[in-house]
Amino acid sequence: MLMKEKEFVFGPVPSRRLGFSLGVDIIPRKHCTFDCIYCQVGKTTAKDVERRSFVDPDLVVKQVIERVAKGGRIDFVSLSGSGEPTLNADIGGIIAALKRRISIPLAVITNGSLLFLEDVRRDLSSADVVLPSLDAASDEVFERINRPHPSLSLSRIVEGLKAFASEYRGKVWLELMLIKNINDASQEVEMLRQIVRNIPADKIHLNTVARPPLEETAMGLERAEMESIARRFGTGCEVIGSFKGPVATASGKEWEESLVDTVKRRSLSAEDVVRTTGLSLSEAKERLDRLVRAHKLKATRFGGKLFYTAEEEKIS
Repeated sequence: MLMKEKEFVFGPVPSRRLGFSLGVDIIPRKHCTFDCIYCQVGKTTAKDVERRSFVDPDLVVKQVIERVAKGGRIDFVSLSGSGEPTLNADIGGIIAALKRRISIPLAVITNGSLLFLEDVRRDLSSADVVLPSLDAASDEVFERINRPHPSLSLSRIVEGLKAFASEYRGKVWLELMLIKNINDASQEVEMLRQIVRNIPADKIHLNTVARPPLEETAMGLERAEMESIARRFGTGCEVIGSFKGPVATASGKEWEESLVDTVKRRSLSAEDVVRTTGLSLSEAKERLDRLVRAHKLKATRFGGKLFYTAEEEKIS
């Protein structure tokens, strides 16, 4: 059954890897192959591996084109959002249609769990950049972090990553999410390094938990720890830093509605809002607090910072 008509496009969101990223959400909320302990969207409510149609592809393409036509800086149009985008059987057609209609590069942010399927690799072949993730090198850590669908195995996922990176003509930016006291041990890191050296990715991005996660056990590493691990991976590996970019004007009810829609997919801090708007920190906090009082957002403290997330009852 198709998702009811809604706003499939959100942002642009300040992305540390993609600059100003216009998000395209083509999956129902938390319909995923994993239930990762660090996920900022929330607990997976429909863990699945069956690909099917979830949205009207023409409506998705129409909304993207309309948003792009409004102008403003957009560095990438990114298929990502509330679940695993490769579960959508129409993703290949959506990518192809957007490539014909807009000149902005297309990215797909995926957990990489279905890349062992030939049809998934084929569907992503027209994207400009694919950003898969790999969080574990051992089955024990894989189960602990990703809590996958029972039909999935780490070995099959790794083979899928190797096959895709070998066949794909675009750019592959592989993300390794490091979690304190779970996959940052020397032995696990070395096993990850051995796996990654056989995946022909263009970039290796080391990331860590920087926003409120699903489980409190998912804690981030310090910058120095990340840089030490990055040196073990050598050239081509980088630690993901803070977003840097010019500001855009923020005003009116439309901006607030867009902010709430974005926060449904990704928590934001007041500093995030400052970086991407013309607001001062005090103005950003005032607006965010007003949305909290209106029960459109809720505030969550993580890592010494205050993040704003969507109220659960407001999410369809």
